[in-house]
Amino acid sequence: MTLESLALLSQIVGAFAVIASLIFVGLQIGQQANATRAQTEQAIAANWLALGQVIGSSAEAFTAGLVSRSSTFADLNDADRMRFLTALFALFKHYENMYLQFKKGRISEAEWQPWSNHIEMYFHQPGVQTWWGLRKAAFSAVFRDFLDNSVAPKELSPAALHRAATES
Repeated sequence: MTLESLALLSQIVGAFAVIASLIFVGLQIGQQANATRAQTEQAIAANWLALGQVIGSSAEAFTAGLVSRSSTFADLNDADRMRFLTALFALFKHYENMYLQFKKGRISEAEWQPWSNHIEMYFHQPGVQTWWGLRKAAFSAVFRDFLDNSVAPKELSPAALHRAATES
């Protein structure tokens, strides 16, 4: 074998080594992306469970706030108004984080779509619309655009379900 043949053979072996390492790196990146998505989805679920407990512990105040048509929530007493406004701010900060994670590709379209419907269901409640007009500046521009351009879903909201249950 000539020196030229050995050089050519070493270049071929080197090319295969580069290709193998690129495949390995690609697989590692894919696994890391999957792990990041799983961690994001787990954090969202954990945060939602914590928020659900807060909302559930103030269910009457939260429901009254959702259906409030008062521009100052005067139909809620001071304590209920504070409970509602605090829970709503935390809830929509959670939603904003979810939306931003979706936009960064950390939540799949299949996982995002049900959450999107859920967010829009709450967003289009009368009390939330009033609150949004007062507090929307506390949220990112992309999240504001998402909500401001959303359409109310056809599913019944928790407030509508509550009204139906109490009217029966």
